[in-house]
Amino acid sequence: MKNNNLISCDLTSKNSKLYLLVTLSAMTAFAPLVTDMYLPSLPALTGYFGTSASMVQLTISTSMLGIAIGQLFFGPVSDKTGRRRPLFASFGLYLLATVGCIFSPTIYLLVGFRLLQGLGAAGSIVLARSIAADLFSGKELLKFLALIAAVQGIAPIAAPVVGGLLMLFTDWKGIFVALGLLGLAVWIVSLYMKESLSHHKRIKVPVISTFKFFVPVLKNRLLMLYIALLSFSTAIMFAYIASSPFIFQEHYGVSPIAYSIIFAVNAVALTIGNILAARLKDPHKTLKLSVAGLFIFSLLTGVSLFLDAPIACFCTVLFLTLLFAGGTFPISTNLALDLEKRYKGTASAVLGASTFLVGGIIMPLAGLGNILHSTAFAMAGSAVIALVLLISINAVQRKILR
Repeated sequence: MKNNNLISCDLTSKNSKLYLLVTLSAMTAFAPLVTDMYLPSLPALTGYFGTSASMVQLTISTSMLGIAIGQLFFGPVSDKTGRRRPLFASFGLYLLATVGCIFSPTIYLLVGFRLLQGLGAAGSIVLARSIAADLFSGKELLKFLALIAAVQGIAPIAAPVVGGLLMLFTDWKGIFVALGLLGLAVWIVSLYMKESLSHHKRIKVPVISTFKFFVPVLKNRLLMLYIALLSFSTAIMFAYIASSPFIFQEHYGVSPIAYSIIFAVNAVALTIGNILAARLKDPHKTLKLSVAGLFIFSLLTGVSLFLDAPIACFCTVLFLTLLFAGGTFPISTNLALDLEKRYKGTASAVLGASTFLVGGIIMPLAGLGNILHSTAFAMAGSAVIALVLLISINAVQRKILR
């Protein structure tokens, strides 16, 4: 432990903690912004390309698929080459794909460029986690991951609001221009990022062979249980994001401004959950508390939707659901990554890919049929699975301690 701390201090002296926090948080926010910021422009895209709503929605699915696949590529490769080169390559791909999105003459090309854009954005999110795991450990890593998770939780909620505001002044292409400028700005800032993975810690095999390191990661049962727990906890948030415009604006009849305020309040809930999780001393007890609260209030949220409860009641249980979700994210991430010392990039890739794959499945399910009922099932069902996974984790840990 002492040697690890010495290495951590030596590496972090190259970049200030403030710089790391700001830069890694910005990198983490990339993927949610790519998937969600242009959501308000979907109707405009349907008219512009003269296509169906389902075809336009495919641009969301392909970007999430790209983010999932991209993490599975950039994570293992960075264990071999270090973090800087894959990071810059991912930014280059992202910027080129964004230009392709802006000038796409057909919906089919836009779908293709959205896949590439997701692949590029994936590098920033998986490498942000890997860099944090390289430089910090224990309680310090948990604090960093909690702050990064707060940004990752706020970004998908705030992104549609920002996109809606941009649509007041520009069209869908303007949103992609904004995404491109944002990517360029973060890329410039990241140029000052020092390499976090020292040469003696890199994997000494050809790049193509790095993908075999998925095997020990996938065989790590406890690690995969934590990753699954994080994925289904995050799925609750994805279900909320996918259905909230229809529930609040169409069912409850709130104005776009009121909807933006509700989004902001729920972003505060996630942030508070992240901060509280980082301050509590015992991460295992904190995770149990967070998942239990997430389970209870997800069920209550589902019941309020089924019973068509007043908006004040629905907003209250939803706020508490997201509060406990915010506590679950950083703890499960920290405990998962702490189980893999050698292949941190690969473990981070599996973690990120699983989160987006499960989220990509849950989002369309939350919109099937009666959106109130389907959202209730999606959120409550994910919470039940998360609770079962927590029970499984505790059972595996008891066997290990025997």
